[in-house]
Amino acid sequence: MPAIYQRARPARFDEVVGQDHVTSLLVAALRRDAVGHAYLFSGPRGVGKTTSARLLAMAVNCDAAAAERPCGRCDSCRAVRDGGHPDVIELDAASNNSVDDVRALREQVRLAPLRGGRRVWILDEAHMLSRAAANALLKTLEEPPPGLLFVLATTEPEKLPATVLSRCQHFRFRRLSDDEIRGKLERLLAAADTPAEGTALDLLARAADGAMRDAESMLERLLASGEPLTLAAAEAALGLPPKERLEQLASALVAGDLGSLLAGAAALYADGFAPRTLAEQLGRTLRDALVALVTGRSTEPSTIDADEDSLVRVLHTLDDAQERFVRRGDLYALEVTLIRAVAALRLPHTDEAGSRAGAPAALAPDARPSPPAPAAGPATEPSTPQAPVFDPNSRPPRVPAAAPAARPATGPKLSWHTLLARAGPQLKAFLLPAEATLDHERLDVRYDARHTFHFGQLQRREQEFLELLDALGGSHLSVRVEGPGGRLQRERGAPSGETRAAPKKA
Repeated sequence: MPAIYQRARPARFDEVVGQDHVTSLLVAALRRDAVGHAYLFSGPRGVGKTTSARLLAMAVNCDAAAAERPCGRCDSCRAVRDGGHPDVIELDAASNNSVDDVRALREQVRLAPLRGGRRVWILDEAHMLSRAAANALLKTLEEPPPGLLFVLATTEPEKLPATVLSRCQHFRFRRLSDDEIRGKLERLLAAADTPAEGTALDLLARAADGAMRDAESMLERLLASGEPLTLAAAEAALGLPPKERLEQLASALVAGDLGSLLAGAAALYADGFAPRTLAEQLGRTLRDALVALVTGRSTEPSTIDADEDSLVRVLHTLDDAQERFVRRGDLYALEVTLIRAVAALRLPHTDEAGSRAGAPAALAPDARPSPPAPAAGPATEPSTPQAPVFDPNSRPPRVPAAAPAARPATGPKLSWHTLLARAGPQLKAFLLPAEATLDHERLDVRYDARHTFHFGQLQRREQEFLELLDALGGSHLSVRVEGPGGRLQRERGAPSGETRAAPKKA
């Protein structure tokens, strides 16, 4: 039995969801008999590129009147849908991407249509063509034989040569919205006579990330049980933590209740949920609460009692901790992440000027308290200062040099996540396996025995690493990098080029 996304595939252009900016132009070209010879359909996966290519192939070979093409009912349309039309050929460029494959294609396109319509070649995953194969296809794309139509579909049009792009009419397909996906899922459920909870459909639409095919595949998995579609069933099928438990975890976090927070995280971990999944879903829960707080469009009362600033700080901390789960995915990593998120809430808020809210502003480095006023005495007339006598032969007075600005006690806010994000591709690759600890005074970077190569490469790029750290405001930090057989160290406040390498162990 065909999959649900195959059975639910549109048979007419007006059944395509969310791509009106493409289908309206194709329908207009069909009615005016102005169909081109080469099209390029690009966009994310599962949004209707190949489906639209088949509909175009159906339309140019349909037996119905011009205003009704494609009808989806005639023998020609059904043959295209079933993949049995002799004049419509679909090729996967991932497995037919060599020059020899393109040469064989060029020989076949010279054949006349067998059923009197137009021959249509649909080339899926066109970005997988090698450059030599794409160049071999250029002449055929530019001057195809009469009655031939090319449709190229790809998720990465930027990988195609500009010469290929210039010979095609390029249509960009967009990612579908959650409401558009939910609407089609509701129609499929109605056709299957299966009741469903609205929250379950919302979850499926959000998990599909704009791809209708992904949503239909997930729906088919849930319909296999024959039971009504519930939120609990959807969460279990997708491997996601229950919404109620995530909200309890989020409420404990924003309330600073470490006991309940760590106990809830340990229980979810014991139930088999990965720490990275828990951190991501907890962040999504807090993000939903933040959006509801900012927009005021929430349809359900939120159990997360926090202000906008607190939610932003917690989300920022959870995002910074994502790199931790690349290196280790145990309960300890999750607990450290949650503890840091609670600590971020307890830190005093700073305003734009950098002063703590509710605290008195700090004095400037050279500010001094004014001396006490002299005791009151008999009033005297202030003496008028005498202007100095001008002497043209005297030297001008020497102006004392300004004192150098004092180095701040702590540098600007810096995180390991920020440093990785600003590093170049090679430097970032050598820093990722390391474990880093960063505070206001010191950066410790450690490599274990498995990453000897990465530590050696960082030693070669020591200057680049320290200059990046200084550029991000870490020039005041002392730096210590330890790895198998060696160590790099920079004292606090030393220039980026002054480091000491410890002797390698025997």
